[in-house]
Amino acid sequence: MKTFLIHTLGCKVNAYESEFYRQQLLDAGYQEGLPKEKTDVVIINTCTVTNTASFKSRQKIAQAKRTNPEAFVVVVGCYVQTHHAFLKDKYDIDLLIGAKDKDRLVEMLETKRDQVDYAYPRTFENLPIQSFKHQKKAYVKIQDGCNQFCTYCIIPFARGRERSMDMNKIIEQIKALDQHQEITLTGIHTGRYGLDIGSNLVQLLKRILAETWIPRIRISSIEITEVSDEMIELLRNEPRLAKHLHIPIQAASDEVLRDMNRPYTLNDYKQRLQLIREQVANILISTDLIVGFPSESKEDFEESLLALEMLNFSFMHVFPYSKREGTKASLYKEEWTNEIKKERVHQAQSLSDKMHRKTMDTFLNHEIEVLLEETQDDMCFGYSGEYLPVLVKDSQDLLNQRVLCRVIGVKNDHLIAERVIL
Repeated sequence: MKTFLIHTLGCKVNAYESEFYRQQLLDAGYQEGLPKEKTDVVIINTCTVTNTASFKSRQKIAQAKRTNPEAFVVVVGCYVQTHHAFLKDKYDIDLLIGAKDKDRLVEMLETKRDQVDYAYPRTFENLPIQSFKHQKKAYVKIQDGCNQFCTYCIIPFARGRERSMDMNKIIEQIKALDQHQEITLTGIHTGRYGLDIGSNLVQLLKRILAETWIPRIRISSIEITEVSDEMIELLRNEPRLAKHLHIPIQAASDEVLRDMNRPYTLNDYKQRLQLIREQVANILISTDLIVGFPSESKEDFEESLLALEMLNFSFMHVFPYSKREGTKASLYKEEWTNEIKKERVHQAQSLSDKMHRKTMDTFLNHEIEVLLEETQDDMCFGYSGEYLPVLVKDSQDLLNQRVLCRVIGVKNDHLIAERVIL
């Protein structure tokens, strides 16, 4: 029996696509190998959102043939779409697949037919799965592509134009994942789901709530301009919707936001955030932040830290600006050294840590619901609906269950909780 191994880099969308490849290979009679085991097939699902992501993709590609020279190596995904000619010339790769034909990966592997057409997909490629075998939560990819073209971002060039999954197929997919207690709706630009097929994300959420039983439904990421009044009302009234939104801000300076081609001002963001918090009790908001953008002055950065602290996020994912060839921002004059970028990351991350600890402290002596995912020593780890990491005492027999808990402490960036016995 032939064996395979999949290495996944990058986002939740890649994680979903890798699960599809995995299940397709199992259905075709392959057996999944163990990490570091030599296998007949090695698949590397690449990322290119930053220079670091591209570097890690190249590392995995080089490592594949070096450690397993007889393997059939498949490289797929964003880095292939943007750099397929370079990869074909530089590395010993048996099969390259970019943004399209991912649904035919096993067929192309078995026929050893390389992709020769790197045109972008025109429609959504349906990649159905039966479960997420390696985790208690499941992702559901509902959308692909992006039309925003932020000046720093390579992803529209890697994923193509926006395209949405048929709503009926999404409902079918969620019903197939009924062994999971939580699903995360994910995409490249999730908040714009359905606009290309005459629908929208709120309509989809209403159908999921009406036609499936999944206890907890989470949105992976959404832009502030896409949190409509109707969505706010749904979040307020529907207990099955997780009371957490990840809303990227990327910068807290109007000049930098304009140069990034972000579709809002800082005041727009503040006002909408205030409305969300007024309307949805106890909701937590996290964000993404890019520091060291070419037009971000020292004063911009210092003022941004003050503004970000006032916005009181539950946490921030902080990234240094990464120049991506082919983007508009790659033409801007580089103003900042890597050392300065690293220092700004450090300062912003310190602020994020401070806000995260402050957020967790507000949950002391409160009751929360936790989905238990794995054991850690004598406790179980999981996330609350507000996306807070929690360690729960005396609960090892309750994996993959939602448990009502009372928070009794905070330790090492985790809430410590005990079960509430009703």
